[in-house]
Amino acid sequence: MTTVFLLGLSSVALAHGPLRGPNGGQMQDIGSYHGELLAQEGRLTFFLFDANDRPLSASGATATAIVLAGGRQQTVTFAPRPDGAALVASGDFRADPSLRVVVQLVPAAGQPRVQARYTPIEASR
Repeated sequence: MTTVFLLGLSSVALAHGPLRGPNGGQMQDIGSYHGELLAQEGRLTFFLFDANDRPLSASGATATAIVLAGGRQQTVTFAPRPDGAALVASGDFRADPSLRVVVQLVPAAGQPRVQARYTPIEASR
């Protein structure tokens, strides 16, 4: 009986771990939204979704990210992608498992700033 209970707990813990978004990045709650962060060498792409995981336009959003990589911290500013589907930022960092990113987002003018912490690269990659 105890074994079954412990196995159940481990599956619950896994269910609440980081989720992979539709673009391959890490999904997190960010305010009342969901945000997906995709990290590549020197580039971050941030996708915004409503509470039901429907894509939202990023055209009116502004965001910055504090990037911790290689023992250094830097702040990067996102800009809307031309198609409005995401925000993108560039910096001097490697996309490896030690990468940590805090995204600070203002979803639209007049809305409060919200933030989320990301570890967008899995150690197994």
